[in-house]
Amino acid sequence: MFTYDMIMKKKPHFDSKKKEILQAAMKLFAEKGVDGVSVKEIGAAAGVTDAAIYKHFTNKDAVAAEAFEEYCGSYTRLVDDYASQTGLFAEKLSALVTRVLESYDEDKYGLLLLSQHHELFTEVLKSRGRQPLDALCDLLDQAVLQRDIPPQNIRLTAVLIIGAFNQLAVSTMQGELEEPLSALAPEVTAHLLALTGLGKGPA
Repeated sequence: MFTYDMIMKKKPHFDSKKKEILQAAMKLFAEKGVDGVSVKEIGAAAGVTDAAIYKHFTNKDAVAAEAFEEYCGSYTRLVDDYASQTGLFAEKLSALVTRVLESYDEDKYGLLLLSQHHELFTEVLKSRGRQPLDALCDLLDQAVLQRDIPPQNIRLTAVLIIGAFNQLAVSTMQGELEEPLSALAPEVTAHLLALTGLGKGPA
């Protein structure tokens, strides 16, 4: 889902230099925040000149916006994919949790970038229309209609689930949780199922 190479392989004729710039920027933004990174730092990390960056992007914010957009879109498509599958909600949520946590283990910077609160990213979300939160709301709505979970404040539940994913990534980066994060998938799933009204969480 969130690994950069997987996303870019789906883009025909994607400029390899642009890919290197975005990949380097992703790591820096995730570690230091957008405001804490300069174009020169991105260039140094990508092994390119400032001029090469400006060939592809108007400024640093444009780099950050595109990186965020790519991962946000990937996140949304992943949730939509599970929503479109047949089966019980518990099975879909379990598979979704496992994939999100595996994605963090494969490439932590995408999920960490999504967890950041920056006005630039807020604008990206507003402009792109459908968001991961919308996709998750649809998945939960579907579960309520199928009577897999009880009626509830769907948007609140979706916000709490996405918030849990984001905080898991941040806490792992800060050393509060041990890696690999995917090892916690069964326990995380149990907690989130309890949140939706299924089960009582892990014993």
